[in-house]
Amino acid sequence: MKYKYVIPAVLLSLGMVLPVSANKIKNVFVVDELTVEVEMADPLTKEELDPARFLAKDYEPAFTFNEGVEAVGLPVPQKSDGFHYNIYRIAVNGLDVGPIYQISYRKQKPKTFKFYGGREQVDKYRDRYGSYF
Repeated sequence: MKYKYVIPAVLLSLGMVLPVSANKIKNVFVVDELTVEVEMADPLTKEELDPARFLAKDYEPAFTFNEGVEAVGLPVPQKSDGFHYNIYRIAVNGLDVGPIYQISYRKQKPKTFKFYGGREQVDKYRDRYGSYF
């Protein structure tokens, strides 16, 4: 009779301590040498988009890069185009043609991307968003 109550209680407690899956980067797209666009699996939290938090001394950015690239502002939410959701633009201090860059969200496994520059980058942008650019 005791097991009737103990087993459900144990199962319930195990279910309560299972880790919740963390948000992650689904796609990375370079808009230009000063802007990177990321598509997240889930929306960013209000705290991650709070300008007051960005100005705090203890601010730790949600997104980190390699090759000396740094975010110079908060992620800016973009409107959905019907195919892509949870898209954010991040202003960076500059990308160069050549290196393979990495972006990481909350120190998770990084995603790689490359800036092509010039006509090739414009064509990639038009392929994604249409010829009206």
